[in-house]
Amino acid sequence: MARLEQLALTNFRCFEHLNWALAPGFNAVLGANAAGKTAIVEALWLLATGRSFRTARLNQVIRHQQNQAVVFAQVEGHRLGWSRTLQATTLRLDGQSVDTQAQLSKKLPLQLLTPESHRLLEEGPRLRRQYLDWGGFYHFSDFMAHWRPWRRALKQRNQALRLGQPLQAVQVWDGVLIQHGAALDVLRRAYLEEILPPLQRFVGALLPEVTASLSVHYRSGWRQGLTLAEALQESAPRDREQRTTTVGPHRADVRFRFDGVDAEVALSRGQQKLFVCALLLAQAKAFQQRHGRPVVMLIDDLPAELDADHRAHLLALLAEQGIQHVVTATDAALLPGVEQANTLQL
Repeated sequence: MARLEQLALTNFRCFEHLNWALAPGFNAVLGANAAGKTAIVEALWLLATGRSFRTARLNQVIRHQQNQAVVFAQVEGHRLGWSRTLQATTLRLDGQSVDTQAQLSKKLPLQLLTPESHRLLEEGPRLRRQYLDWGGFYHFSDFMAHWRPWRRALKQRNQALRLGQPLQAVQVWDGVLIQHGAALDVLRRAYLEEILPPLQRFVGALLPEVTASLSVHYRSGWRQGLTLAEALQESAPRDREQRTTTVGPHRADVRFRFDGVDAEVALSRGQQKLFVCALLLAQAKAFQQRHGRPVVMLIDDLPAELDADHRAHLLALLAEQGIQHVVTATDAALLPGVEQANTLQL
């Protein structure tokens, strides 16, 4: 079983020191507002992804008047470390420095649910692409072999466009974009096909009152009927005018609809949050089927917008799937089954 065994924080947000041993199943973090509950979730998310869901300025996680924040976790016998000084971030795995975040991410597959998770449905396509690429990263062994060179080529092509360089200097990157961008498109489509059956099952479990038919609509990021090579050729004048690459996987999107109506319109706010739970559970199921071990689920402020019955149902589903989960709340009474949880009181 994939298992987060221990978390230690030093000078992270409000914590001078924190050391917490976690249980395999239900882990609850309880405390008043501003006690540090979300900081614990943020620390784990930073360790697993290299990103904060609270700030783009990582120096803000360093405790006031300190020079370095450190996050350490023991995961299935591996030691994962993330530290941030005012100048740089350092990553460590089993005592050795590592160059890429992906090396830590592979050891700690985390999913995150916050009170803002409904933004995945309501806002632009960036968050939905991140959802797809989380799946691609963990599901396909060759995903990063395509994503890295495609991303590098896209960055170089956009720089050439911004500088107004000749067409030849722009198009020199097209071969790499086409080869790896088309491969990413294939992987994203294959991943959506794989998670659709479990997604439909979890929607039925969490939203039994919704009888409308769920459908998934994926857009590649270029005009339907064209290859990526044809789309790049067609978009060349527009790219030069806008000084950026206007077609490709970075413009992809996926929409979820109920009887043809977008989920953010068809569902209430509470139902949207439950639907995002179903999306995460579908990913968790696909991960477990592929790797034979579950993910770890982080849920910040579970009671937000979910009534007691839905909270109980979601926690029961997590237990049924064997998913280790870390859940925050202001009061133990808001978490059904908390008496069986491993509880950290702040």
